[in-house]
Amino acid sequence: MPFKIYKGDEVVTEGESPLEITGLSPNTDIAAGEYQAVRVEDDRESERVDIPAFKTLPIDVTGVSLSPKTSNAEAGAAGNRQLNATVSPSNATNKAVSYAISPDADGLAVSGAGNITWTESTPAGIYTTTVTTADGDYTDSHVLTLTEPEPEPEEPGDGDGEEGE
Repeated sequence: MPFKIYKGDEVVTEGESPLEITGLSPNTDIAAGEYQAVRVEDDRESERVDIPAFKTLPIDVTGVSLSPKTSNAEAGAAGNRQLNATVSPSNATNKAVSYAISPDADGLAVSGAGNITWTESTPAGIYTTTVTTADGDYTDSHVLTLTEPEPEPEEPGDGDGEEGE
């Protein structure tokens, strides 16, 4: 026995039960009575019955990607790198992410917006920043390598303090 679903005077879907209303925004509250259902028998429709209030399904996160994947800089000088997280799919309902960096080091931090900062006191080393989605706990990572500074070349005459005679 077929059914029809109306929104106002427009038939939005029809067929055998269960029916699906498509084209709605995800994670949206729909008020009771915004849609009505009828049963169709011998080309005659029953009285319209209000469909109860419902909420459309969210669009789940399926992954996250960080850009860039790696960065290199010299220790001994303050600096920063901005990371960009791309949540998939692009129309996911909850795109919230958080960042963490390890290992802990003096003067090293990552902001909630993915900006890694370090001070001149941050030691040389390899530091991994991980982004995690709030929906689904998907992760990706970035590796920052802080290298030892190159020694300054010695100026002529700076050797042992003696000058030739």
